[in-house]
Amino acid sequence: MTAATQSTKKSARKADELLGRIIEIVRRTGLAGFSLDGLAPQLGTSSRMLVYYFGGKDELLGRIVYAVRNDTVEAFGREPAATILDAVDQWWAYYRANLADMQFFFHLASRSFEEPDKFEEFRSTAVELWTSYFHVSLRGATGSEAEAEAIARLALATVRGLMVDLLITGELERVEEALGEFKTLLRGRLASTR
Repeated sequence: MTAATQSTKKSARKADELLGRIIEIVRRTGLAGFSLDGLAPQLGTSSRMLVYYFGGKDELLGRIVYAVRNDTVEAFGREPAATILDAVDQWWAYYRANLADMQFFFHLASRSFEEPDKFEEFRSTAVELWTSYFHVSLRGATGSEAEAEAIARLALATVRGLMVDLLITGELERVEEALGEFKTLLRGRLASTR
């Protein structure tokens, strides 16, 4: 192994280590305290070194969102939900307990509207990964694959929309009442296909 390869691997390991610590910090502080200058002292490094490891604030934001999302999808995949209603409940419970994850997701989504080319990876996976998660829980519950895909996408859009509502209004009771209504509609829709 060349010295350059060893240096690259060492740098990647350090970036991964820092990313884990950064995720812990931002989950506590949320989006309001998210800056390289604010993170650096908590990590015992400088903002210049964070730029070296991550390329900048937007790139770091992307790495946070991808890491959290991939870990969550993987964890959910180990114990797949038995039904779409279970999948909705699992998704909602997780993100309700981790609101900062959603703050970062929506912030990155808005950045992707501003600079689509810069956030191509986000744009290409933001819907697909979670739609697949919901789709798995619909196996055999619908009349066709196309219908299952559409319902999976609707479930994702609904829970994300309700999460935006919760983050904006803080009205948990009213938002969860709406979630209950959606689940009732979904239950009725699936019962009609049997």
